[in-house]
Amino acid sequence: MSSLNEGLKKITILEVLIVILALTGILILSEFIGYPLSNDWLYVVVILYFVYRLRVFGDGFKHDWNTVFSKISPKSLVTIVLVNVFFSYGMLYLSFFALNYIPGLDSLVTAFFVPLIPLNSLADAGAMFSTIVISPICEELLFRGVFLNRLNLFVPVSFSIIITSILFGALHSYGSIISAFVFAVCMCIIYIKTKNILTCILAHFLNNLLAEILYHIDTGNLIFTNSIFIVLFSILAVVSFYLIIISIRQEWGYINKR
Repeated sequence: MSSLNEGLKKITILEVLIVILALTGILILSEFIGYPLSNDWLYVVVILYFVYRLRVFGDGFKHDWNTVFSKISPKSLVTIVLVNVFFSYGMLYLSFFALNYIPGLDSLVTAFFVPLIPLNSLADAGAMFSTIVISPICEELLFRGVFLNRLNLFVPVSFSIIITSILFGALHSYGSIISAFVFAVCMCIIYIKTKNILTCILAHFLNNLLAEILYHIDTGNLIFTNSIFIVLFSILAVVSFYLIIISIRQEWGYINKR
């Protein structure tokens, strides 16, 4: 039975870049004529393009959906998500600290990076839906489904993971670049092990959902202002980083043999 993975292997990087550039041109044109479109529409159209190319509603989708946890348990997937979320908060703490104590860093960040923002700081329902649902689908299809698959044809798998993860991290804000890179490495490993893009999408969905929940229940911004919460989340971030490194080291030899 065919799977989405086989269809993704047939989509080239040039193909998706042409689609993205065309859509970006439309967004710029909409700004110019005074009827600006949200960047979320770019994500939506890209997803629709993948739906068309992959024939998502066929047997491949059913097969991959039924085997989401065939190579990784739900417990392991949730654990990976949790440690990445806690690690991301640790990197945000370090980023805020660096901005406050390193002279000139704020000017450098403003000039060369996306500004530092709290995780998933958009509040309205549409933005939440985009963050939790649309972004994981689009980003996993692009970065793991296309970029990782195509790069594996030309470079060793280790290099394709690193290159793909750097590209993914570069799309994020200053405070999230490193944690996004680490998360991308974890998603690459999951995809290589499972050969199932739906598993990565589910993990990405859970990651963004948990980050959104933490953000919206923290109405007093205690995570970034209360000393007890800062210490607690910092400890969790250090432990999470240790667990991530151990896990990646264990998997690295395995994936290079495939």
